[in-house]
Amino acid sequence: MRFMLAAAALCVLAVPTAAHAYCRTTTQQLPPDYRPTRGCFTDGLFLFWRNACVSYSVNAAGSRSIPYEEAKRVIDASFATWMYATCANGEAPGIAVTNLGPASCGEVRYNGDSPNQNVIVFRDDGWPYSDPNSTLGLTTVTFNADTGEIYDADMEINSSARNLSTSEEVPANGFDLASVITHEVGHFFGLAHATDARATMYASYKPGTKALRTLSPDDVAGLCSIYPNPALRIVSVEVSPSQTIVAESCDPNPRHGFTAACSVPKTEEKCAATPRPTASWAASGSVALALAGVLVARRRRTGTR
Repeated sequence: MRFMLAAAALCVLAVPTAAHAYCRTTTQQLPPDYRPTRGCFTDGLFLFWRNACVSYSVNAAGSRSIPYEEAKRVIDASFATWMYATCANGEAPGIAVTNLGPASCGEVRYNGDSPNQNVIVFRDDGWPYSDPNSTLGLTTVTFNADTGEIYDADMEINSSARNLSTSEEVPANGFDLASVITHEVGHFFGLAHATDARATMYASYKPGTKALRTLSPDDVAGLCSIYPNPALRIVSVEVSPSQTIVAESCDPNPRHGFTAACSVPKTEEKCAATPRPTASWAASGSVALALAGVLVARRRRTGTR
């Protein structure tokens, strides 16, 4: 039986003798008082993409402050940062990613019986999520609650009243789009917030900086812990006693095929997004610390097919 769940984060070990700061997202909802600084949340099943290839599409509208082509350039580079990483075995991570071209659809949705797109969309006209902190972005992932397999991932970027920067040097009060996207791509692949303050997946960002564009060894180890090679996926022991399953052959098309438009489901949609975020990229609101109140959160929903 599949039902609505909110996913949390789970810390994993790359080698038996050394604990690492990266965490993997799971199928279980985080408790209301959870904070990433306390360490990885350990309930639920690991999330993962089973396909050897996945894809994304940038909404064709771009943003009023960032045209489509400029947004695409930054987003492509941010995904490439993860793909060009080198695992401990000297190989690239065992998952590939493709930009399938612009999408006219700007909705966060998953169709269980019709084509989809993993869309990245800017929200110029207000941020539709309420939270005690301000918010930069949110990634919604649809997954199989029985296995943790990701079916769909949609990313929203808050471009309303935000000083998003796409320049090489970030203004002192600017929010580096490349840093935001690179962090969110980690969530797209199934990583939660890290406990290492040096990691891109750590839960804070300092305006005017671009350090999160560059992955730390911990970030790379986290990605490689899920996708060690194109043939295998590391999963929860409840899913496979060996903690490995065979990856599906490379097909970058989303589940049930690709469409640039908002496809209408053939039957009533049976997966719904949780109303509150489950993981926060929170920074102190203190001016003295030169940190803005920044929150990057992720919604989770379960898929029916």
